Amino acid sequence: MRADELVARWNTADGQRRRERLISMGFQGPWREVLAGFPGTESLGDNLGDLRGIDLTQQELTGADLVRARMDGARLDDCGLQEARLELATLSGASLTWARLDRANLTTCVALGTRWEEASLEGAVLTASNLTRSSFRRARLREARFDGASLCNADLRNSDLRNTSLRFCDLEGALLTCAQWDPPRAYLPGERDFARHAREAGFPSFIEPLLMMVSVHDLTHLRRDALRHVEAGVDASSNLEAEVSALWKQKRWGSDLLAATAMVLGGASERTLAALWEHLDRDHGSLPHLTVTALLRDPDFANRARERLKPVPPTRLELALTPLQTDVRACLQWALELRENSFASSGAPARGSARRAYDWLTRLREQVEPRIQATWLK
Repeated sequence: MRADELVARWNTADGQRRRERLISMGFQGPWREVLAGFPGTESLGDNLGDLRGIDLTQQELTGADLVRARMDGARLDDCGLQEARLELATLSGASLTWARLDRANLTTCVALGTRWEEASLEGAVLTASNLTRSSFRRARLREARFDGASLCNADLRNSDLRNTSLRFCDLEGALLTCAQWDPPRAYLPGERDFARHAREAGFPSFIEPLLMMVSVHDLTHLRRDALRHVEAGVDASSNLEAEVSALWKQKRWGSDLLAATAMVLGGASERTLAALWEHLDRDHGSLPHLTVTALLRDPDFANRARERLKPVPPTRLELALTPLQTDVRACLQWALELRENSFASSGAPARGSARRAYDWLTRLREQVEPRIQATWLK
């Protein structure tokens, strides 16, 4: 059966009746008998625990017996599964955001591309499990055991890994930006001075995002996982406005681009917008990126852009605009037209900063999560 058919079977009258019966039993005792004759179960042979596509959102199922259960594509968001038994269970493509699985046993389970964001798995056992491409963003994993598990290409940004056991765990390609460790992460000798400066200057949440990137060009061209590293810094910050303002004050090349990217992902205030426009007026190295940031985050962008596009009578020494001034005006003009036309673009600019701004905006739309894009100005 296709994934949509596995979900649809639970929405039938028969599926709803079986689901209510399973919940009333708490998935304990002979609950698998309830699924006898249910569409799709015949394809699993002797495995009668076919829960693929089921929706158990916000159900309390403490101590549930889900050994060998097939729960591919299931909805278990905000579900209480404390001390549940899920050995050998399959959870690929399932959603367990905000789920509570403290002290649960998930030994040798298979959960490919599964969502565990904000979930609590403190003291859980996931030994020898295949968790490839799963997301554990902001998950609470204290004292959990991942020994021998595969976390290839998994997302563990901002997760709590204090006292977590990761012996013989495969973390190739995993994202660990801003994860919490006990003891805290130690920096290499060449990184310590920068980390100390970042703390003293007031942007400690962006130490790891900066160190994770090969260079600021990762942000210029949005290569690799640059955006995801910055997003982890945004999530880790307890005072984003203050940290972004501190970044704007830095003389280090690329700090303005990092500040702008943090605003694209985390929002802006009048204070950070004022700093952005100040940089845009005097430093044109990141002109395309700052223009896009202002376009997406400044409610007064149109008025501020028009003010800068007003013709200024040239002096005798400035009888014509320089190529740089022409480039700045072309970039602002492109952004202003986009704002006034409700982002309905007639196509990409031919060249210059306007074209680089267009390309950066295009890549942002491709890579940034929809929930963040929903906060951008239209």
